[in-house]
Amino acid sequence: MNKLGNRIGKVAMMVAMSSDEDEAGFREKLATGPIKIAVTYVSGPLGFVRKNFVKTLVGSALHGEVISKTGGQIHAVVHAGLEAFHGVTPLISGECSLKLKVAIVQDGSWLAVAAYGESAFHPETNHERFGFGMMHV
Repeated sequence: MNKLGNRIGKVAMMVAMSSDEDEAGFREKLATGPIKIAVTYVSGPLGFVRKNFVKTLVGSALHGEVISKTGGQIHAVVHAGLEAFHGVTPLISGECSLKLKVAIVQDGSWLAVAAYGESAFHPETNHERFGFGMMHV
């Protein structure tokens, strides 16, 4: 077992918030275990991100071989992704911009999605956001 343990939620959060160098370190530490990781970036106006978030995650998870093309695994990405998106979505109405790094992590039993980044209605109002979701595969 590695230092990160088998807590894929924790791994997803750490990868989503990591720099490129730190992400490479996480991947190296986890390379020999059952944990699989995919990372993608989603950015743009809220309406665009809302429309593309889930399909971007599914594509990234499939391309990164974190999941296979089965209904149950795609279902897990969709629902965990929607939970994560809920965490990064502003509660007030209006068209803000989002810039997110998203980690999708799977260990064979569970799948976690963590999204971390910034949102703003105006450049002076930039602030951090974090969303997380987890589903059984």
